[in-house]
Amino acid sequence: MHCGDETLRGLDIRLSKRAGIIKNFTMTAKLGRETPLNGDLRGRGGGRNVLYFDTADAGAFFRFTDTYQKIFGGDMSLSMDPPGPDPLAAQEGILNIRDFTVRGEAALESVAAGSNVPSGRGPASRQPGVEFSHLRFEFTRTHGRVDVREGTVKGPIIGVTTEGFIDYVRSDVHLRGTFVPLYGLNNMFGNIPIFGLILGGSNEGLLGLTYEVAGTPAAPVLRVNPVSVIAPGLLRKFFEFRSQSYASDPAGRGN
Repeated sequence: MHCGDETLRGLDIRLSKRAGIIKNFTMTAKLGRETPLNGDLRGRGGGRNVLYFDTADAGAFFRFTDTYQKIFGGDMSLSMDPPGPDPLAAQEGILNIRDFTVRGEAALESVAAGSNVPSGRGPASRQPGVEFSHLRFEFTRTHGRVDVREGTVKGPIIGVTTEGFIDYVRSDVHLRGTFVPLYGLNNMFGNIPIFGLILGGSNEGLLGLTYEVAGTPAAPVLRVNPVSVIAPGLLRKFFEFRSQSYASDPAGRGN
């Protein structure tokens, strides 16, 4: 099975349903350079089940699913509610990725370059891009749409917060958040009681740049607001991209 520059090989799915509800599910396949992609149905508290997927090549997974082309490497785990009898019902999920690189995002690389911190760890340092240690997104999936909330990406050079939506039915992307240079040092202000909320927030740092990603899923455009770097914490909210970001979201779910 081929999509974009990636091929899924050796796909084996075993699935059983009862009254439209998944009772058993297992999946095995290989992505990229023979990297396993596994999935299964796991039990949670209160009799709730979740679909769980993991792979050691998150970048290949996102390229194969035509979600995002610029992640390379990364240990990924994805858990989400299984689909039920109602195809329009929302599915809650959590995405985690560790130790990956983003390449080819000029604005991101420009912000990272301004930190003057070497990004390399061994031979991989000779490759272009920005390294990250952890990504965590909470999301809600509905028919043809994914809403992201409380998204954080952390790395030695830069951190990123994000929220918004990707609407595949309308071919519309609107994500916004903050780039936080020198994430570990910059974000320590968020740990100061009371003042931390004003100066740095929980993940947004004392200094940061607000950004917006807008356009179509196939060709999103990244814009950065350089004025926001002077506005710490809560004050930076006034510099977020709001005027047009959610004009196509009549339900207001992106706010």
